Amino acid sequence: MLRTLWLLFIYVAFLGLSTSAPFVATLGYVWVDTFQPQSLAYFILNQIPVAMIMGVVALGGYFAFDRRYPPPMTLQSGLQIAMAIWICLTTLWAQAPDAAWAKWDWAFKTVAFAAFIPYVIRSRVQIEAFAQTYVLSLAANFIPYGIKVMISGGGYGVNLGLQQGNAGLAEGGLLSTACLMAVPLAMFLAGHSQLIPRIKILPLAYWGISGLAIITALGTYERSAVVGLGVLGIYMWIRSKHKFGFGIVLAVGLCIMLVVGVGALNSRASITDYQADSSAYVRILIWKWTVEFTATHPFGGGFVTYLINHIEVPASGQSPAHIEFGRAFHSTYFEVLGEHGYPGFIMFMVLTISTFLMLRRLAKRTRLDPELQWVGALADALQSGLAVFLTSGAFVGLAFQPMFWYFISMGICLNAYVMRVEQQGNGPEAGWRAMVTKPNRGTPSSSSGSGAPGESDWRTRAGRPGLNRISPQPREKHY
Repeated sequence: MLRTLWLLFIYVAFLGLSTSAPFVATLGYVWVDTFQPQSLAYFILNQIPVAMIMGVVALGGYFAFDRRYPPPMTLQSGLQIAMAIWICLTTLWAQAPDAAWAKWDWAFKTVAFAAFIPYVIRSRVQIEAFAQTYVLSLAANFIPYGIKVMISGGGYGVNLGLQQGNAGLAEGGLLSTACLMAVPLAMFLAGHSQLIPRIKILPLAYWGISGLAIITALGTYERSAVVGLGVLGIYMWIRSKHKFGFGIVLAVGLCIMLVVGVGALNSRASITDYQADSSAYVRILIWKWTVEFTATHPFGGGFVTYLINHIEVPASGQSPAHIEFGRAFHSTYFEVLGEHGYPGFIMFMVLTISTFLMLRRLAKRTRLDPELQWVGALADALQSGLAVFLTSGAFVGLAFQPMFWYFISMGICLNAYVMRVEQQGNGPEAGWRAMVTKPNRGTPSSSSGSGAPGESDWRTRAGRPGLNRISPQPREKHY
């Protein structure tokens, strides 16, 4: 009862605040999509389309009150839109139409809304609010899970979080990957947050969230979590400015992981000994079937094409030869390839790799700028999260899960922010609220039609490489 009332209060608060600050409805959609309050409520929220309502309010608020400073069309944003269109087309010739349309219903919303986010999230405050909302919404699921893991030790296929069943964040592979992707974001917020008042224990809180995220990932006993954690540690160490101290933390964490997790993971057999592990061996056979299927269906078979597969598993040891039907892809790459063919696979990989490279360029461009160091730090965090996705996703089907598309959108938002700052030559804002420029008519800056939303430092940025010197412009408040 009380839990439902609290969730209803939060939901209504997002809607109420969006009347004065339209971008808040977008944050509300991220909260609903990540936390999924409808699955935890006992009344009202579980009886109404909470995501659709929040999405309509977000879109309506933007088109009615907030259509200014759209981001430039880039390769990444173009590919997001193209991917949303292509998955609609592949669903038209789906091999399993009923199941395909059921998956399309949520996958299309994820891709389409992610393409919409950069139009709304423009200033530093808004970008941080986006990151805060995602991390805290996810943390509400893995904090209780991590605490229970420390008490009980966790287990494979055990539901210790808020959500139950074997879908969404209740599924171990998805939960562990999402947790590990959230770790670098939480560490970024520990050092660069402006929305929450700076107190001494604030960084410790984010570090605690990061620790519980790692414990949750290991507590799922997913082998993909071990691979993802290793890649996350290595990549964050490479990008870290304090390699010695971070290396000590990594070494301690590795020792803890060896003591706590290796025995349990070994009980599920070794990844390398794939023929002794029927699960790993069947995955290889599924991937082989997917390649053969795509050779005859180059445009893919639509969502959940795996439902038509039949895998001939040869005899091994005491297990006789048998045939398995409808086995899932168990890989993000083969999921996209089998469902959306070569065009979808190419678009997906180009989007991923180009975003990764864009973030690297952003980090390099802003590292020496004191006022934009937060951009470089967030770009590094997003790179680390994508590195986890690219490795863990090789063993889990995550292609259309929200966290990947949110990371892509956050990267596009960052890139558009830096481009606005460079065009206007104004410093980024500092404070609680986003501010926007209002160029004077007849001035050279008004001809461009693009201001830098969210800027409050209006001093001339003389001598900064790549930035123009301009005079301060009049400003108006915009939330």
